[in-house]
Amino acid sequence: MLVLFDIDGTLVHGLPEGHATAMTNAMRAVWDVPVTPDDVWGIRPAGRTDREIARLVLRGHGVADADIDAANAEWMDLACRMHAEVAHLHAPPVAAPDAAAVTAALVGMGAELALVTGNLEAIGRAKVAAAGLGHQFAPGGGGFGSDSEVRADLVRLARDRAQAGYTDDQVVVVGDTPRDIIAARAAGVRVIAVTTGAHDAAALADADAVAPHLTGVLTALQA
Repeated sequence: MLVLFDIDGTLVHGLPEGHATAMTNAMRAVWDVPVTPDDVWGIRPAGRTDREIARLVLRGHGVADADIDAANAEWMDLACRMHAEVAHLHAPPVAAPDAAAVTAALVGMGAELALVTGNLEAIGRAKVAAAGLGHQFAPGGGGFGSDSEVRADLVRLARDRAQAGYTDDQVVVVGDTPRDIIAARAAGVRVIAVTTGAHDAAALADADAVAPHLTGVLTALQA
């Protein structure tokens, strides 16, 4: 079984201020636009990829898609470097209360774990490591916002990068937003939603199972 974890709101809790600061500082440097973290919060970023967030913010400041695409690689590299510089100036990410126990239990059950997140890879891995969970997610696996702007692509890519081959019913996405559910459905795999982010059970009802916390993921997988 391959279990693909979202980061923000699922594995890790807390407002990602350092992340948003790095993204917008890099946008200002690359495209010379007066963006701030408030622009990020204003587009309701939960469940979006970083590249989608950047595109929506930049469009709001009049930057054309062609200009966004032309400098996208430069922006991603700079945002990751800036995050390494500013992350310590903000509150650190905090692991979900049951994240360590649940990930350890899944490994004990023989599951392979990977990250599927809209975060740029270096930023996402840094956040998970800072929350004390990095050892459960091997380098080289997963799918990240630096790989594609489209979240469903990340699920497919994470399956392709897995250490073993998995059929659709052996892959499970764990996330906290309707966009996680949509991405899992588009990739043809199962999805368990947790209400630890900004969305309640009603908003997440299209998942195969909905749990109030990560411990409920174990219950759903063992049902």
